[in-house]
Amino acid sequence: MLRASPPEGGDPLTDMTAPLKLSQLRHLVAVVEAGTVRQAAKSLFLSQSSVTKSIQQLEEAVGVDLLHRTTHGVTPTAAGRAIIARARAIEAELREARNDIDNILGSGTGEVRIAASPTVAMSLLPRAVLAFKRTRPQVSLQLQEGVYPDVLKAVRSGDLDLAICLVPEWVEDETVSFEILLRDTVAPAVRVGHPFERQRMKLADLCSADWVIYRRGQSGRDIFEHTFAAEGLEPPLGTIESSSFACVLALVERGDYVTLLPMQLLSDHSVRRGVSQVTMQTPMPSWNVAVIYRAQHELSGVCQAFLEELRSVAREIVAGGNPRG
Repeated sequence: MLRASPPEGGDPLTDMTAPLKLSQLRHLVAVVEAGTVRQAAKSLFLSQSSVTKSIQQLEEAVGVDLLHRTTHGVTPTAAGRAIIARARAIEAELREARNDIDNILGSGTGEVRIAASPTVAMSLLPRAVLAFKRTRPQVSLQLQEGVYPDVLKAVRSGDLDLAICLVPEWVEDETVSFEILLRDTVAPAVRVGHPFERQRMKLADLCSADWVIYRRGQSGRDIFEHTFAAEGLEPPLGTIESSSFACVLALVERGDYVTLLPMQLLSDHSVRRGVSQVTMQTPMPSWNVAVIYRAQHELSGVCQAFLEELRSVAREIVAGGNPRG
């Protein structure tokens, strides 16, 4: 079914011939995320025919095809991508509105969507979550793993309320707000009992070591390469790269591999387990822990409350304090 494309520079949401329904937008997003109408219908607990009809009605309303349909599944057209971006923003605003109403009513409910890098998810984040849930037990928290800069798209669209990640010392991005929670550096780490544990080393001494690095997107590789480039060194060859942080730690604990970890994680004995910091003569680069949220956007009361908890826990970590029990 072919329809006219919107005029150049046009917006399918403003060039509509009929009003849109929120359910239609949700169905479109679900189909694109699932890749097929059949899988989307299963996730929505609807019949395949009802989802198909809903999207057809949406396409008729905007007067343009929103999906490329093939025997292998569906992908969004340019107009489809535009509507999906707006639909996600609308969904995020509605979620914020529900949070605001819950806050006004004093119901103590709401929802916060949070992404955190793996090291943050092992230290700062769980402490903040436990403290937050003690005072707001009915608030729903959706937690997922994410790294900088991969999280930026979801923060900008409103799919994420907050992202807590390792970031370079200075970041310029007008679309999002960066707030430093912890000023930190990365340091080489090895298993307890490794020969490097008892030596004071320079980074050049570690160029011939066996390295394993966490990599999800560009983040882990950027940290690794930047660490050596800052000293005018070529990054070691033959490294193992893993998108599983648990696998990285296991390889370090059970073998003779070296990895890079933030100091705030290495100083937390409750999560450090069998990993030990290598004492360095070489200054190590800054990779700070920052919380990221949409710029020029007022956070809901419940999101503000969680942000305050993050700040409080960060202050405890800086002061070397114990978690609140």
